[in-house]
Amino acid sequence: MDSALLKYSLLSPFEKKEVGDFIDFLFSKKKDTGTAELSNYKKSILKVSVWTEKDISAIDENKTHINQWQPPTW
Repeated sequence: MDSALLKYSLLSPFEKKEVGDFIDFLFSKKKDTGTAELSNYKKSILKVSVWTEKDISAIDENKTHINQWQPPTW
C-alpha cells in the first residue's frame, strides 16, 4: 500500500484525477452489479409458491393411483 501511495504522490494533478475517476468507475460497476443481483434474487424468491398440507395430501393420494392408469394402445 505504501508503494501505491508513493507512486500516486509522484503523479501530476491531472493524472491523480484520472486515477480517482478510474477508481470511481470501478466502484460504480461493483455497486450496480451487486444491487441488481440482490434485487433480482429478492424478486425471484417472492415467486416461490407455498404448499399447504392439504395440497401435499392430494398429491400423495394421486401418487398411489398413477401406476394403475393404463394409456390407450393404438
